[in-house]
Amino acid sequence: MSCCCSMNRREFLEVTAIGAAGATLGLAASGLFSQEVEDWDPNKPLLIPGKPLTVQPVLMYRVPERKPETSWKSWGGVQSDQSADEEANRITQELAALAARCDFALQVLPIIKVKTPEEAAQVHTTAHDVVLVYPATGGGKTLQACFSPTKHTMVFVRHQSGPVYYWYEAMSVAYLQTEKSELTPVTPTEKKIHVEDVVVDDYDEMQWRLRALYGVKNFLGTRIVALGGSWGKYAAEAPQVAQEKFRIQIVDVPYEAIEKRLAATLADKKLARKAKKWTSDYLNLFGTTLKTEEHFVVNAFLLYTLFKDLMRENDATAFTIKSCMGTIMPMSKTTACLTLGLLNDEGYLAF
Repeated sequence: MSCCCSMNRREFLEVTAIGAAGATLGLAASGLFSQEVEDWDPNKPLLIPGKPLTVQPVLMYRVPERKPETSWKSWGGVQSDQSADEEANRITQELAALAARCDFALQVLPIIKVKTPEEAAQVHTTAHDVVLVYPATGGGKTLQACFSPTKHTMVFVRHQSGPVYYWYEAMSVAYLQTEKSELTPVTPTEKKIHVEDVVVDDYDEMQWRLRALYGVKNFLGTRIVALGGSWGKYAAEAPQVAQEKFRIQIVDVPYEAIEKRLAATLADKKLARKAKKWTSDYLNLFGTTLKTEEHFVVNAFLLYTLFKDLMRENDATAFTIKSCMGTIMPMSKTTACLTLGLLNDEGYLAF
């Protein structure tokens, strides 16, 4: 079967940066599956469950004091409390606009203005996932104090998008990771960020970076149903790595536990009528061509209802299957691959 749809949810999965994985993980299934399974509908918006990514914006600046016969004022467009207030308002409006157009849940906390390393250190006492630093002016120690010792840090500097920032020019390898710096351990107070963590002017660039962090946040700790048990192709240690490194919660469901249920599902005449209707809707999608027998698609929809039941019953937001090219076929009279594709069409992670 081949499909080339006109920007429906299936194509969206292919073109979006988060894809099936980043967009679909992390929401407690008690909320995601709190209601009965709805009809399969390709025209519904793509479901993107997940915990919001919480961002703490920080405006760093300094009010210079005049000193005779010496250099006392660095350059930059934010040099007073008044200009800092104006910049804070500008940032707040820009981030509100960014959050409104994001295709993932983004929570932006009220901006914090800091002038000293001590004030910057207090930022890290709040609950957030990302520190977003706007270093307009100020010293290197204050900038270092803005970098979170445990959370993600991003830096936004202005060149042409507003009042120019001193740190647009001053950001250097003294504050950025290099190949050499990665080999030299640093204390939390000396934490450096990578050049890839710095954005200049471009909120579109910031958006995709935040989207990636959203995916990371909601990937860690995912609860996944593993039908037939978990394993790693060519890597026997894969399940252990998934559990230990990424805190993946694997729920093993043996085939024996679903064999009778699957037989009952295939024999359910009322559900079969729904599956035939869904199949008709599926085959009528623009650019879809059937290259197999239609009853295989109908059975795939019946299998899809069982898979979703297993996810709901086990409080999981992801699904995988072992022996998808063998064990399941005689039981379901169809392929699991098409069924998993139907789950992905709705925004869940299935593989």
